[in-house]
Amino acid sequence: MLLLLVVFCAQLLYTDHNQSKKDINEKLKNLSNRMDELVRNSDNLNYSTIEILSIINQKDKADQDKNFEIYTQILSRQKNFSAIHTGYEDGSFYEVINLDIDEKLKEDYNASELDKWLLIKIDGQNIDKKEVILYDENLNETSKIVEENSYDPTKRPWYEMAISSENKSIKTPPYKFSHINSYGLTFSKELNGSKNVVSVDFLIEDFKNIFKNNLNQENIDMFLFKEDRSTIFAITKDNNLLLDFFEENKELKEFENANVIDIKGKKYIVQIAKLHNPNIDEYIIFFADYKKIIAPYFSQTFQIILSLVIICLIMILLIVYFSKIIVAPIFKLVQESKKIKDRKYGNILKVDSSILEVSILSNSFLDMSKSIYEYQQSLEEKVEQRTKELNLKNEELFKISITDKLTGLYNRVKLDKVLQENMSLSLRYENIFSVIIIDIDFFKKINDNFGHQVGDDVLKEVATILNKNIRDVDTLGRWGGEEFLVVCPETLKESAKELALKLNRVIKFHKFSTYTNNVTISVGVASCGLKDSSYDDIISNADTALYRAKKEGRDRVEVF
Repeated sequence: MLLLLVVFCAQLLYTDHNQSKKDINEKLKNLSNRMDELVRNSDNLNYSTIEILSIINQKDKADQDKNFEIYTQILSRQKNFSAIHTGYEDGSFYEVINLDIDEKLKEDYNASELDKWLLIKIDGQNIDKKEVILYDENLNETSKIVEENSYDPTKRPWYEMAISSENKSIKTPPYKFSHINSYGLTFSKELNGSKNVVSVDFLIEDFKNIFKNNLNQENIDMFLFKEDRSTIFAITKDNNLLLDFFEENKELKEFENANVIDIKGKKYIVQIAKLHNPNIDEYIIFFADYKKIIAPYFSQTFQIILSLVIICLIMILLIVYFSKIIVAPIFKLVQESKKIKDRKYGNILKVDSSILEVSILSNSFLDMSKSIYEYQQSLEEKVEQRTKELNLKNEELFKISITDKLTGLYNRVKLDKVLQENMSLSLRYENIFSVIIIDIDFFKKINDNFGHQVGDDVLKEVATILNKNIRDVDTLGRWGGEEFLVVCPETLKESAKELALKLNRVIKFHKFSTYTNNVTISVGVASCGLKDSSYDDIISNADTALYRAKKEGRDRVEVF
């Protein structure tokens, strides 16, 4: 027993070590996914803000003062924005800065404690001068000066990137702001081909605070860096840690899964994850202190081993005691139980023992042997019947879980799985697949004017028609509301468009059973590209095409 205990403990230590590494690898992956999600959520919020600004912003610089109150309201609500500004093609510039972001700002501009906002204005007709105006919290002007100017907004990275982005919102790499001693990012967009650019500044320090709340800084150091190995920001106790790592490790792919390495005589568990940013190659690297991370696992294992040792000692004492009293009767009971196993119910003998429990058990064996055979047969029949019923129920549940109740088509759960499978094949083998998003035109009017029952009938008939007219290899499902989605594997954009046109025609000329008018559909088509890393990108492209179809008058097919 002691030998078995030693072998078991050694095996437990080995297994626990491997399991701990797997757990830590999984935890670091989850952490990187969470960090990636934080970055994307932050970027999405900032992109949304810049899109709103591009819509409401005054394009004519003569009306730029109308933006002042809007800029201050946005800066008040979005605490992580340091400034909002607009740069014009002729060198004009209009910027509103939140003075609370940096104490040095107030000192540099001789602002008082009551001053809240700083407005910088540059007129392209008088480019050598700039106006610097201070405002209090209630937007009352407190001071105004005119200074010499050397700032040219058209030479700044945010302006140049926005102008070359084909009217899309952009995010700059980190760079040093001109008016404060801090690094940050800028989100910008050109104002509808006007060569004027509206932007928001986002401090790196605020970006770091998002991560600090999700990171155990005692055990883990984190760096965000670009593909050229330059650091964007770090949450660390050792600023040289990343440089020391790159001195001996060149390949980033080796650390997609957690690896244990030695850096300057100290062990770390290291993992690198690439962020899903389509414009900039950014990576997160985690350095987990090996001793601190692994310690809880070993502590738990040693507690288990100590418990096992104590239990084994107690068991040895109990075995020695009880072997003298019950071993022989128990052995006889074992022999009788073998007869039950062999179904020799008529040969079972009573075991006499001074131990009351053994005698009771022996009598129970005798009574049990009389009925166990019939019971066993009955039980086997019931188990077989229950198994069949359970399998049928499981099949029904699975079908229900992937089926839309109203139309009988696949639901969003099944469609997401099919999209992921096609995306995986595309990423691995460069297979092209396409998606078709279908929306019933003016469906709300059908419900409002004819009632929801007629609306449901229309949905069911549209589902039946679409299902009859797609190919066997295609997958059709209800995407939501009056929208349907067709996934076309190994299908180029042109073929998907032909299918979409066919579906548009058959719906248009179908006579519905309970709805007297014609029904039309708007269709958006998109195919995966080599740059697409997620099926969400293809769905977004198809949505864009669908939106264009609606905008162009509905009852048509548009291709992204």
